Amino acid sequence: MLERLKAGSTAYNVEPTGDGGFILVRDIEHAEEFTNLVRALINRPTDEFVILPTSDGHTGYERAVILPL
Repeated sequence: MLERLKAGSTAYNVEPTGDGGFILVRDIEHAEEFTNLVRALINRPTDEFVILPTSDGHTGYERAVILPL
């Protein structure tokens, strides 16, 4: 799953954190798709990574930090 997320998507860009993790940054034109992805990742049980999402101040997300375990 981590490799697939790192590959990027039309819904987001990927920025490295420098600590082995990375940040998914929403593409505003695909805000709903990005929010759905982040919600799915939050609700997905995994021991592969931790997700730290940032709200857009409304009902969606604007970025999510992914930290491998």
